[in-house]
Amino acid sequence: MDRQFLEFWGNVFLAAAKGQKQLEDLAPWMKGMDVGSDDWVSLFQNIYGLDAYSAGSTAWDQAKKQFQSSLKEWLTLLDVVPRSELEAIKKKNLTLEKKLANLKDTIQNLQQLLSEKGIPSSKAMLDFSRLMEKQSNQFQELMDGVSRAFKIEKDTPSTD
Repeated sequence: MDRQFLEFWGNVFLAAAKGQKQLEDLAPWMKGMDVGSDDWVSLFQNIYGLDAYSAGSTAWDQAKKQFQSSLKEWLTLLDVVPRSELEAIKKKNLTLEKKLANLKDTIQNLQQLLSEKGIPSSKAMLDFSRLMEKQSNQFQELMDGVSRAFKIEKDTPSTD
């Protein structure tokens, strides 16, 4: 963060201690930085070394850009999210929730169609596949047991 940004906020907090009205004038100024209280414009000019207020000048635009960049950095340190970003995230979340609901409906409709046509769903097929594998393993164990039983008898000398 630049020195002027920190000096600006130091003066803002000092001014806040002097009067609530000044803070109330700060909010509209922060949105545009070229409208609102002349006191804030004057303070900004003094700290950023701007001779006279002239919105649109290169020096003013550069100082404004530097200030806004430092403001974002400072808000990030405070773990504050600007309302515009919060609203954008809320909008995106709502869109994704709607899309998810539509996808769930589509899946449910497709499963119903499969059921009506007598085609088992993938879950049913997976369960059937697991059952077959389990039965196959049990059969293999049975055959191994039978094999061991006959092998023992074969290895044992007969008493005939």
